[in-house]
Amino acid sequence: MRRALLVVLVVGIAVLAGRVAAPSRASHFRFSNALACGVERWQVKTLQDRPHLIPAQATTVAHLVSLPRPSPLPTTRSPFERHIFSVVARVTLVRPEADQDLHLVLKSGAKQMIAEAPDAPACTLNATAFRRKQMASARAKLRLCAKARVVGVAFWDFKHGQTGVAPNAIELHPILGFACLSG
Repeated sequence: MRRALLVVLVVGIAVLAGRVAAPSRASHFRFSNALACGVERWQVKTLQDRPHLIPAQATTVAHLVSLPRPSPLPTTRSPFERHIFSVVARVTLVRPEADQDLHLVLKSGAKQMIAEAPDAPACTLNATAFRRKQMASARAKLRLCAKARVVGVAFWDFKHGQTGVAPNAIELHPILGFACLSG
């Protein structure tokens, strides 16, 4: 009996690991999608902690990437991560990630940073309906663009070799608004 239970447990873990490592684009079950969503500070980066956010203010990529990085990174939302920022930058990369996010690289002059759009509502079930709608609407508009306005929530990420990461690993995560202004 124990051996059979152990075999079932090992097979279950292997199936789960395979699903998370290589999520299918044609997933038909909400449960399966949820397994492929992210982990690190996921409640914060997808607004599932339901924060009171400070309205959008215009800034630049250069300003955001120059900010001092908190050390250590908080496990919950820092006060700075309640800010919504609007930046105008070139979008040089839009790529799907294993955690279901769309990963953007924003460039302005020599400075660059990341912005991310989670798969709403599949990966943002505990966010408010308003924020899920905002995230989904913005995500639907994402594309490469010579000049775009990207509106998103400040987020301090871990550095883990991401393409386009800022020196301080600041991101706009999640993206709440997107408009291609030219190109």
